[in-house]
Amino acid sequence: MNVVLQLVVGALVGVLVGITGTGGAFVIPALIYFFRMDQLRAQGTALLISSLPIWIVAFIPYAPAQHFDLKLGLLIALGICVGSYFGASWAQHLPLSVLRKVLGVVLVLIGVRFLLRG
Repeated sequence: MNVVLQLVVGALVGVLVGITGTGGAFVIPALIYFFRMDQLRAQGTALLISSLPIWIVAFIPYAPAQHFDLKLGLLIALGICVGSYFGASWAQHLPLSVLRKVLGVVLVLIGVRFLLRG
């Protein structure tokens, strides 16, 4: 694969992460469309990326501005640890077409809500 393309896509995803505060919503579609991964491989790769301490870099500008809630963040992170294990285990048994539809529906619903609620 073209290393320059991989770095450019990573940088673009990084800008979107910094602006929006989310990673998987951009990483997974980028892996699917730019690198032709199937859904499960894209999700696994996105989770691998998320397991690395790279998102801390995007958090740095938020920290001095105190734009975060430490207690809530830690409690939600704990819940994500538990729930994501079960969700990831379940995903291994779902057809790729179902996974793609679930991701698409979730992204559309969230997007519509943001657009309607401003």
